[in-house]
Formats: sequence, structure tokens, C-alpha cells
Amino acid sequence: MKEKGFSAAPRQSLTAHVEGQLRNALIEGRLEPGTRLVTKEMADSLGISITPVREALVRFAASGVLTAEPASSFRVPITTAESFAELCQIRKRVESLAAETAALKMTPAEIDALEAQVQAYIEAKHRDAHEALAENKLLRFNLYAAADMPILLQTIETLWLRAGPGFNYLFPDPGASRTEHVNYQALIAALRARDPQAAGIAICRAIDDGAERVTQALLQRRAG
Repeated sequence: MKEKGFSAAPRQSLTAHVEGQLRNALIEGRLEPGTRLVTKEMADSLGISITPVREALVRFAASGVLTAEPASSFRVPITTAESFAELCQIRKRVESLAAETAALKMTPAEIDALEAQVQAYIEAKHRDAHEALAENKLLRFNLYAAADMPILLQTIETLWLRAGPGFNYLFPDPGASRTEHVNYQALIAALRARDPQAAGIAICRAIDDGAERVTQALLQRRAG
């Protein structure tokens, strides 16, 4: 499992550590749809016993993020165009609410920091797809955390856990940088103007742009 980017576990909170590793890998698109996760292999990679790994995998399976299979293994579900489209429709409702709320609460310093993260994301796209996805997750969740609505933030994270494997199909895309740059520029302008509606629209457009690319890739894979 080392090739998937999992790091060695600390001595304490082993199950929580495994959950965190899985959560990041899923949300950042480092686990492709259909990836098989074998409990023992993952435990060996992390240098820990099977029990905390199994507990973490079972919890993700119980929430529908993974599917359980025979031989103590689990699998990242195959993403379909239809299921991804449904996820994006739901995401637009909840993520726009978070952006709208954040627009009324963020300080100028917080907006400056978010703008710097947008630039870091754009630069990362020229280096590595998964690095770009990690930067994108960071800036988006910092935005949503600024809304100070813990239940909403948890809901968004759950949706990203389900949608994350589909993010593998976002890159490379020659037109993505220009489009998302415009969306995030609009977001920053909306935040500086304390304009909730414009902030929500910018996030919805960012979701729509990404969904279009992922859906096209999923349909092509189905046809092929």
C-alpha cells in the first residue's frame, strides 16, 4: 500500500490514524474507483496490527464509502456518471451554503490566506495531479470551515469521501486551469465584497466545471 501514499502510524490512536489516512486518500483522489484494499497488506504497510486497520475499513464500509469483500478485503466503489452527477447536485446545495455563510464571517486576513492557497493550487496543477487535488481540498475546506458550522462541514466531508475517487479523472485537462482560475477569482472577489450570493455561485460553478470533466471521462470509460 505504500504506493498509495499511506504513512507509518503513530503509537497512539491507531484506528483514528488509519481513518485519517484513508480519509485523505479518498478525498484527494489518491484511491481510484475499483481499488482493492486488503486488510493485512495495509496493516503491513503501516507497520501496525490488523485490528485497527480492520476497524477503520469496517467503519468506512458501514457508511457506504467502501464496500466489503471476501478475504478481509474492501474496495473503493466504481463511480458511475449517474451517481457522480447526483453527488454533485447535493454538493452544490451544501457547499454553496457553507460559502455563503463564510462570506459573512471571513476576515480580510483569512481571505488573503485563501487567495494564496488558490495560487498554490493553480501552481500545483502544473507539477502533479494529486498534489493539486490536495491543495484544492485544503483551500475548499478552509473556506467551508470559516462558516463555523460543524455539522455542515461533516456533511461536506462525507460527500467528498464518496466523490473523491472520481477526482482521478479531473487531470490532465489543458482548459482546467483557466476555468478554475476564473471561478476562484470570482470567489475571492465575492468574499472581499461580503457577497454571499456571489460566493455561492462561484462554488457551484467550480463544482459544475469539475463534474463535466469527470462525467465525460466516466462515460468514455463505459463506452470503451
